[in-house]
Amino acid sequence: MIQPTGRFFRRLQRVVLRMVGVTVLLISILAPLGVVYMFGFPQTDTSMRYLATGYQTLLIAMWVALTLRVLLGDTSEDNNTRLNKRNRTILLGAYVALTLVAVFNLAVRSRWLAPDAFLDTVSAPWLVIATLLVASFIELARAFSGILSRQVNPSSILAGSFLLLILLGSGLLMLPNCTHHGIAYVDSLFTAASAVCVTGLSTVVVPETFTTTGQVVILILIQVGGLGIMTITSFFALFFMGQTSLKSQIQLGDLLSSDKMGGLGKTLVKIITVTLSVEALGALLLYGVVDGHEGFTADGQTLFFSIFHSVSAFCNAGFSTLPGNLYDPLVRHLWGVHLIISWLIIFGSIGFPIFSNFLVIVGRKVTNLMRTLRHRPRVRYPRQWSLNSFIVLKTTAMLVGGAWLYMLAAEWNHSLAEFSFLGKLSQAFLAAVTPRTAGFNGVDMQQMLPATLLLTMVLMWIGGAPQSTAGGAKVTTFYLLVKNIVGTIRGNATINVHNREIPANSVRRAFAVVGVSFVILVVGVALLAFLEPDIALMALAFEAVSALCTVGLSLNVTPELGEAAKLVLVVLMFVGRVGIIGIMMAFIQPQPDRPYTYPEEDILIN
Repeated sequence: MIQPTGRFFRRLQRVVLRMVGVTVLLISILAPLGVVYMFGFPQTDTSMRYLATGYQTLLIAMWVALTLRVLLGDTSEDNNTRLNKRNRTILLGAYVALTLVAVFNLAVRSRWLAPDAFLDTVSAPWLVIATLLVASFIELARAFSGILSRQVNPSSILAGSFLLLILLGSGLLMLPNCTHHGIAYVDSLFTAASAVCVTGLSTVVVPETFTTTGQVVILILIQVGGLGIMTITSFFALFFMGQTSLKSQIQLGDLLSSDKMGGLGKTLVKIITVTLSVEALGALLLYGVVDGHEGFTADGQTLFFSIFHSVSAFCNAGFSTLPGNLYDPLVRHLWGVHLIISWLIIFGSIGFPIFSNFLVIVGRKVTNLMRTLRHRPRVRYPRQWSLNSFIVLKTTAMLVGGAWLYMLAAEWNHSLAEFSFLGKLSQAFLAAVTPRTAGFNGVDMQQMLPATLLLTMVLMWIGGAPQSTAGGAKVTTFYLLVKNIVGTIRGNATINVHNREIPANSVRRAFAVVGVSFVILVVGVALLAFLEPDIALMALAFEAVSALCTVGLSLNVTPELGEAAKLVLVVLMFVGRVGIIGIMMAFIQPQPDRPYTYPEEDILIN
């Protein structure tokens, strides 16, 4: 009788835990939906009271469900993993905080305790909502980590997550409180896709169409799209839930292009930390430049302007809260704003591996300095910069420097004619940097020479660095393309860079990106020309390159496009953000390597 009873209780435990899991997941979905309803629709005092009561009820229900999970023991977690042990204190602290807020709210609602200042603070609606949202996000990250543990193509997860975020964003931007006078769904979808794909193209004037609430939604979409929804959810899944199974690490490694599975948690922490730190510094600098100038007298407006443009610049989005972007009269002649945004764009486009390499080098320098102060021998490191860092920094410096000199020489008496000497230097620098997929324009693009527009299109196609917020074919692809052409002319059998040989697989991947990108561009331009025969082909090609390479620069053609043409640009932005090869890998299963090779035979090339 003992053994059957034990099996019965184990089955009962699994049933209860399954019901608890469903309850927690439902609450985790309802909590953010309540916030959407609260801020997206007009509210009255009565509706706010109902919402506050509803959130208190959800908080208590969440606490009861999580308490049952703790008491019964959730066998779905691997409590023996190293990361779970490391973060058990954090999870315990989060549960204790949730318990305190839930218990005190229950005491206030049941009138077990007399109200005082402490209870009023603990039961404040904002604290209840914030606590429930944090708990909900952790539980959603837990659910996401379960997806990673299954046999799912990482490229499919990446593409699906961006598509889901675009659809959610388009729905949020349709809410009454997000726009001044409403918006068509096609325009809402286009704006959401442009924000998530950190492009910057827009079919409407952002400040004239979207309220502050709508602009905050766009800002959140830019931040999540720039970091990558997979990066954010993976960070919380690893940091809070301790999901470190080999399968999960392999999936995350594929998503982050990391070959060091043991350091995925540290990589994610570095990405989040570097992003928020650089954006905070950029916002602080922008605030110092614009504060007190005409049009920036209100502290709240100035602060929001600084934060929005810092995030938009670092994420290479190109969205602005000003009607004329950076060509707006408010900032047109503030060359400090252009320089700060230009460097934020560069930092965002060089990629997180470069920042990681830089932090390692700085750490070594500090260590050697401390060893010198202690009269100990310095440690010598033969290779400080990685090959990827060397290629990205070298190519970036050459492209930005060359484009800056060209802009000064070609546009001095054209689009730069209205600016002072320092203004011309800063505006030319911004014009050289923005094609790296940022999309800010400090000059009138229609006043640029045709040759300058052509160069801008080439720079847009090249884009930024891999594993960055930038788009385009990437500077590493362009570098390998040039090196392969030069090597072929010289008769070199391999591509050697910085005393290292580039694998043939990397060269093949680079040429695949180049070939597929040109095919997609030709198809995209052809569709736009078919749908919009009255618009000049050069203007349509410029918009197509800007969309596919997630740049956002425009010749003011986008608002004039019909719905079908706008959808074409949406597809191009999506393909450009997820990655051309990534899109193909999401639908094409890789073929296993054959254990044999065929005989070689040359073909005629030229």
